Amino acid sequence: MIHLAQAVPAVRQPAPFPSLPQGMERDGFVALIDTVAPRLGVRSAALATFRILIAATRPSAFKTGEAEPCCYLQQSEIAKKRQVSPSRIRADEAQLVAAGLIEKRTMGNGARSGFVGCGVFFSSAIRRCEEFLALREEIEESRRRHAKLRGLRSLHKKHLKSCLAELTELAGPANEVHAIAAAFEGWPSADKLHRMPVAELEAHVTEADALCTMALDLLQALMKTRGGPHENERSYIQDTTQDLNEVPCNACGSQRRPGKRAATVCVDAAPDSAPSCREESAGAGSAAHKSRILTRIPIQTFIPLASDDMRFYLDMRRQGRGGWSSLHLHDFTVAAQCRLPELGITQSAWRAAVRKMGAEDATWCVFIIDAKASDADTPILNPGGYLRAMTRRHEEGTLNIVGGLIGLSMRRNEEEPRGRVIRRRPGGGDGVELG
Repeated sequence: MIHLAQAVPAVRQPAPFPSLPQGMERDGFVALIDTVAPRLGVRSAALATFRILIAATRPSAFKTGEAEPCCYLQQSEIAKKRQVSPSRIRADEAQLVAAGLIEKRTMGNGARSGFVGCGVFFSSAIRRCEEFLALREEIEESRRRHAKLRGLRSLHKKHLKSCLAELTELAGPANEVHAIAAAFEGWPSADKLHRMPVAELEAHVTEADALCTMALDLLQALMKTRGGPHENERSYIQDTTQDLNEVPCNACGSQRRPGKRAATVCVDAAPDSAPSCREESAGAGSAAHKSRILTRIPIQTFIPLASDDMRFYLDMRRQGRGGWSSLHLHDFTVAAQCRLPELGITQSAWRAAVRKMGAEDATWCVFIIDAKASDADTPILNPGGYLRAMTRRHEEGTLNIVGGLIGLSMRRNEEEPRGRVIRRRPGGGDGVELG
């Protein structure tokens, strides 16, 4: 006969004290506090004292919850370790208490002793660990946002500076050009950007973008009236294939798999593949706001080649400005930068690409990667690694961006229509109608 007490399993009692989340150690908790301390009002001096206090505890006490983490060091001992006065330690501890990072339980005379359970305890901070983790994610997101905004401002500045030089040459000291130049002179320096709150920086970047677009639109209008080259005169990309491949190249071909549609393989735009043809670097020294590619191919050509997500950002850029022909290289670069986090491409990979191949080539690389990432047959699984590989190919002189764009066009032609039709407008000109 089984005794009733033996049949009922013992209920495990919860640990008497809070503990860190599974997988987090004491040192990881200290690193977490380091990150969120400024948001808690904890200055660097108090943070240094906190590190000494917590280093005097047993690491296991933070994980099990069976014992409460406590530091029994006297203020005079802590002051000696920090090489400061005891009064400095008292002020630091008061700041840590106010921030909710420690709790002081001392004897009447302020003494601390492990024999009577008096000292500095950390349970209050451990209980708030999830709050601190969320705060750290918020801080890191804010940093990422800040870095992205600074990158966009840098792009606007580079394109606007280049555009202003050409505007001054074409129009001289015209009122419109003078107004744009005066507004540009009022922009804050790069050093000031780092100290700007995100909201203020975001407002400035929006204004900078609008000023840059205004200058580019003015330049385009002046080029039309002066009879300069029009970047949208040519037909769509299939009509320019011969022009774009004047250098003999056998890197692009078509392979048909059993039961599958013909798949175009263009190693010029793919990393870690066989050697491919070299694209001539003519025009590499052109102005930052100009596109070597868009002067040979009409801008509308690229819209059907873009992914739905990229086209969404391009559509946002043209709102209130007219048709797709109102877009500039600047708009494609901004759209590419918007897609970076969504593709999982880090800012460091983007900056390396811009530094080594220039903003235009980096833009078209992201454009190609973005389009291929949405390809159901051969999707790119690591866009960030792909961009770095394309950057290496550029350094080796084996990257053919135009070939990659032609490859996208060939693939689009092989696919069934997806509501994107390229038609000619009545009376000439090319246009894009998106279904």
